Amino acid sequence: MATPKSGISKPHEPTEKTRAEVSALTSFGNTQEQIADHIGIHPETLRIYYRDELDNSAVRANAKVAAKLFRKATEGDDLSAMIFWLKTRAKWREKDEEGATNKKLVEMLIDKLVE
Repeated sequence: MATPKSGISKPHEPTEKTRAEVSALTSFGNTQEQIADHIGIHPETLRIYYRDELDNSAVRANAKVAAKLFRKATEGDDLSAMIFWLKTRAKWREKDEEGATNKKLVEMLIDKLVE
């Protein structure tokens, strides 16, 4: 971060734009150092002025994606969303311990699509 020619830097003033940028960059998985560099401030300044965005943006983004996936899996006919949901949330596997395909669950998914 460059220091002004006077050697005295002005206090940082967050704007709606910088708050949105910090939220987005945090949600995308950038480090605090990367975000501070992008905004042009010191990482400690970032932590002081953008605590809520740093602490909650990823959770908010994950909740949005999860809600959309849930709707697609439960209200639509998106087979990929259904399978993803079952594999990650219901611990469903396409094959059992012996390696046989779990026909009952596959048939259930097919029946859901045919409805």
